Amino acid sequence: MRTIPGKTAKSAAGRRPRSAGSDGDTRAAILAAARIVFARRGFEGASTREVAEIARVNNAMIYYHFRDKRQLYRAVLAQAFSDFDRIWEHPVFSSKAASRRKIQTYIEGFIRFQQANDEVRRIMTMEFASCRDNYQWIADAHFSHSYDRLAGLLREAMRSGELRRADPSLAISCLVGMIIHSFIMRPITRHIIGKQLDLGVKRFGRFVTNLFFDGLGSHVVAAASSTK
Repeated sequence: MRTIPGKTAKSAAGRRPRSAGSDGDTRAAILAAARIVFARRGFEGASTREVAEIARVNNAMIYYHFRDKRQLYRAVLAQAFSDFDRIWEHPVFSSKAASRRKIQTYIEGFIRFQQANDEVRRIMTMEFASCRDNYQWIADAHFSHSYDRLAGLLREAMRSGELRRADPSLAISCLVGMIIHSFIMRPITRHIIGKQLDLGVKRFGRFVTNLFFDGLGSHVVAAASSTK
């Protein structure tokens, strides 16, 4: 389109504001910035203006890529839990390996996720505390699938005799809680015990696996029966 000298051409109605870099780069920058802001302020306290400042984009760019703050928030979580779901891509889960090995693989994957996603853990801690209307979406869109897969692993272990019969919902809450709470408590434990809590994948993973199986392992049933 030709323009009059000294004037710029008008943008077509509804056309997005110009921004340096590709759309994909801009969207990624916005998501990264939003993750920081939501981790600091929670959903209610976060502002798109602060996100734009950290992402170094015009505030209007956020509304080009995301309808509103809620959609941005959910996109941040969807990206994180998409990474989390990759735990289940490990070939051990489609193999005939023992249930204990599968559960330990899940535990190690979950620990890796916690190590790499401190901001997401902060976001979820605030979400759990507030119990707002994002709760149902998070459960339906992201938690249910992984919960069902993990519950299936536990039932498989119970059928094989590697674990004694127990309520999978209680077992999962204890297993997941053991890992998440350890990461939440890590900053303060340094002041209590005088050193950084070792939550490395292999060492901590073995500890959690052993503790879980020691508590629910089939040998517990056998030991109890022998004392009767």
